[in-house]
Amino acid sequence: MEKHENKILKLITLLPLITIPLCMGLVIFTIIGSLNNNLNNMVKNVENNFINTQKESVKDKVHSMVDLINHKNSIILKKLKDRIEDRVLTAHKISTVLYEQYKDVKTPDEIKQLIITTLRPLQWNNQESFIWILDYNGIFELAPKYLRHLEGSSILNFKDSSGRYIIKEEIQLCKTKGQGFLTDTFTKPNDITKKSYKQIAFVKSFGHYDWYMGSAEYLDTATKKSNKELLKSIEKISLNTNGYLFIINTQGETLLNPINKKLLNTNVHDLDNKFLKDTYAKFIKSLQYKNETFILYKWKNNQTKKLEKKLSYISKIPNTNWIIGSGFYASSIKNITEKEINKLRDDYNLKIQYSIFIGVIAILISLIVSYFISRYIKTRFLNYQNNIIDKTKELKELNTTLEHKVQNRTIELEKHKKSLEVLATTDALTKVHNRYSIMQILIKEIDKANKSELPLCILMYDIDHFKSVNDTYGHDIGDEVLIDMTKVIQKSLREIDLLGRYGGEEFIIILPNTTLNDANIIAQRMRRCIEKHKFRIEKKVTISIGLVQHQKNEKHEDLFKRLDNLLYKSKASGRNTLSS
Repeated sequence: MEKHENKILKLITLLPLITIPLCMGLVIFTIIGSLNNNLNNMVKNVENNFINTQKESVKDKVHSMVDLINHKNSIILKKLKDRIEDRVLTAHKISTVLYEQYKDVKTPDEIKQLIITTLRPLQWNNQESFIWILDYNGIFELAPKYLRHLEGSSILNFKDSSGRYIIKEEIQLCKTKGQGFLTDTFTKPNDITKKSYKQIAFVKSFGHYDWYMGSAEYLDTATKKSNKELLKSIEKISLNTNGYLFIINTQGETLLNPINKKLLNTNVHDLDNKFLKDTYAKFIKSLQYKNETFILYKWKNNQTKKLEKKLSYISKIPNTNWIIGSGFYASSIKNITEKEINKLRDDYNLKIQYSIFIGVIAILISLIVSYFISRYIKTRFLNYQNNIIDKTKELKELNTTLEHKVQNRTIELEKHKKSLEVLATTDALTKVHNRYSIMQILIKEIDKANKSELPLCILMYDIDHFKSVNDTYGHDIGDEVLIDMTKVIQKSLREIDLLGRYGGEEFIIILPNTTLNDANIIAQRMRRCIEKHKFRIEKKVTISIGLVQHQKNEKHEDLFKRLDNLLYKSKASGRNTLSS
């Protein structure tokens, strides 16, 4: 029995001397292997990361330009309508003055002829636009030069290029509303192509002789000059950014190319260049069934003067035949990634050298420690043989004490954890969800809405002129306004609604299982509560609101772009208003 115990004692004594250094060596070997795997993974991912970053960059750039062009086009349409309406109102005013001046001294026919003679010279845009007069029977009283032969005859059944009885529509509009805008389609006078163009018309009842008068202007005529100015603006923006923007149209014309200006105002179909024709055809075909996409093709790199692979993001511009795009060359990504990969490898080599050095030191230390542990174990083992019963009893008592301590410590840790969670998710000033918390909730609510197909609305509000409150009354009073306003907002919300501070004076409200109509009611109620509430300061406090309803499978980034645009619209509309 004693001999057997001695063998066990020797085994226990030698075991630390073998196992501890061996384990330390395995740990070092594992660390080196992990570093090597990390390097390989990082080398593989670095190019993909750079490509994805560049793709997002050019995508955002193109989207920004599309938004800018859409905004400019809306301004063009408004100015066009204002211009046409002003012409008709001026002609109507002139006619009214002539009627009032001569109604008691001239016959109706003489007055009619005087009005027609006075208004006939009013022509614009190379005689494309003019003032016309018809009566409610469709009789042409005042016609342009190319339709002068129709004066005195009825054109009631006249159709535009789309087959609409446009004269009947104009008469009906004047009879029911007195005046208004119409959109029709006609061929331009003296246009040998005989193409049809959309034009905006404004008509107004004269109120005498059952007459009405009107004027119109072709939309493409109004946009040509504006488009030139717009292209110049985009070219300036393009030259100041990394990667230029280009614009072509579906007819194969190059409208913008800051790098290769020889292509401007040319049509690839008129050039003897099959490469250009095939490339433009590829652009147009890729957008045949969608509005935007990435496309890979070959193009001459202006820096290397070589034909290289290029990845571009292209997009249709709504209500035009324009295609806008921007991209980057594969070679530029390769140059950047090679530098990054070399940095990673240098860093890897340093880590390997450091790991080996630390490993050798650690093994030496482990041998020394193992020796002392072995001696200590041997001594303790001998002592345990003599005191096994007492130590067993002490161990049981110690275990009982430790269990109580662990339980108490676990309870304390749980309480501390809950406190930390509250601090991490709550805005310190207003005591509502902070930005991180409300964004995490929003992502979950969007996922829930996609799965359940229940409606979900998101509201963002911003305190109007809040900077002036801080500047005038100080930040302490500004903080009181924020706290007071948050309490007012919470009272106007439902239990299911979630309020969070997005940053500064901007707040987000998530309205689960809520349609846009119901959300509008909640938002308006909230806005009026703030407008009526008497804060501590004399200055009236209001808020501007943007409201959107989540669309199926819409990402929260895209939703926030729409939400931010609507909040900006509320600000631009004079504040203290709701845009949804």
